[in-house]
Amino acid sequence: MGMEEEAGRVEYHYGFYGAVHVEYEPSGVDMEYLQEHELGDKPVRLDMLLLKKESVPLVDPIGSFFRIHNVLDYKSPEDGLTIDDFYKAQGYALIYKSLGKTVNAIPLHELTVSIFRHAFPREMLKMLEESGLKVKETYPGIYKIIGSLNVPTQVIVTNRLPKGEYEAFKALTENADKDDILKLLGMIENTSDPKMAEYVSEVLHVSIAVNEGLFNEIKEAGIMTEAVERVFKKEFDQTRKETEDQIIVNMLRENVAVDKIVLYTKATVERIAAVAKAAGISSLVL
Repeated sequence: MGMEEEAGRVEYHYGFYGAVHVEYEPSGVDMEYLQEHELGDKPVRLDMLLLKKESVPLVDPIGSFFRIHNVLDYKSPEDGLTIDDFYKAQGYALIYKSLGKTVNAIPLHELTVSIFRHAFPREMLKMLEESGLKVKETYPGIYKIIGSLNVPTQVIVTNRLPKGEYEAFKALTENADKDDILKLLGMIENTSDPKMAEYVSEVLHVSIAVNEGLFNEIKEAGIMTEAVERVFKKEFDQTRKETEDQIIVNMLRENVAVDKIVLYTKATVERIAAVAKAAGISSLVL
């Protein structure tokens, strides 16, 4: 697993995948996590499909809504959430239901939809109510849509979730709460499960991208140093490599001999040649 980024765009969804693991793996309930689950042969994908393999109910306010087949639709802070997005999630869930291996292999009563978004989708919820549906806040930040829907649906507004709960979901936005970040760092520091540490790191890698000032404050304060270094290792390594590569490029452009570059940077000849090729430098001074 890892976070891929397009130029200038934060890939929040990768953090969301980690957040789902962070919130529900500790429950001990056997579940399968299928991210970007493809529906059929064509590229129709669910953000995440959460298959609850046993009848043991989850006890948290979000998870208690889950049944066996749970479609999770995530909207990043950069995405809107319109009435059409709402019904698209319903439609994708029904497509998923229709693709069972046998007739009614996925009974409708075993299917749910959960839509996650940071900001309150006021206009969408208003339009749902105008259409005859009811919106009931069953818990702070959790809204159950009541009425003639094919698939039971809840909308989770992460910035309205209570303090001290669901930190992994709430960290996936700008202006993240410092206490939420510290709790996630504490999970890395205290867990003996490397997979859980990786899931938390995925959440924090996304949060770092949009909360740089907060993370620099935490680093400079020396809080949870080991956990911070563990999360930032990927970023430290990449920054160090980029800096070293730039030094090599500068020396090559100044016609410094390769053997001197090796002596100064400790880089191998093969790496220097690769850096030169990437920078469009065709001839090396030997």
